[in-house]
Amino acid sequence: MRVKMNGQYVQLPADLSSIADLINHFSLSDRILIVELNGEIKDKKQYDTTMINEMDSIEFVHFVGGG
Repeated sequence: MRVKMNGQYVQLPADLSSIADLINHFSLSDRILIVELNGEIKDKKQYDTTMINEMDSIEFVHFVGGG
């Protein structure tokens, strides 16, 4: 499946179907994330049930602490 992720078009494996699948695939589960799907910020409780589709636009925003 082809999607636009953080501004770049990428080809994803066929077995990735939800936001939760993407987070696990890219090893992001240990980060504090905001996920935007097609311009809409998704609630973390919806990650398992929100499906991704061909040509969706997905943005992952994560926070980095420091000083």
